[in-house]
Amino acid sequence: MPIAHELQLKIDALEDEKLRARILEVLTGPGKKRVSDEEIYESIVSDYKAAKEEQARQRQWRDEEVADFAKYFQKNHPESYSEFVRQENEFREIEPELAWDTRRIINEWMPNLATGDRTELFSKFRRHARSSPA
Repeated sequence: MPIAHELQLKIDALEDEKLRARILEVLTGPGKKRVSDEEIYESIVSDYKAAKEEQARQRQWRDEEVADFAKYFQKNHPESYSEFVRQENEFREIEPELAWDTRRIINEWMPNLATGDRTELFSKFRRHARSSPA
């Protein structure tokens, strides 16, 4: 079934090319639709906007903050720090238990961080660890 002209105009007006492609993929893909094309469009756009807003609220970690966390981690949990750096440099992967402990240490270092902010610091710390000797 073709997409209604009015809806196609709305899709074409979206700035994000990947968002347009995602909507078109869902609307034209196989499978039975239980809601209207307009409802599908609204749902995808709404989810996209919510994700963008969440992203904008997240803390932007500066390199010196990541380095400060690394110093804290190394000083207060030297064995875990060394193991984290080793795993990141050797395998580019952190074992789940160590990842969990590291997130706990992040919370110890800076209590009450939002989950997304803690996740972003963890990711930036992994990149930082790649440039650190084990």
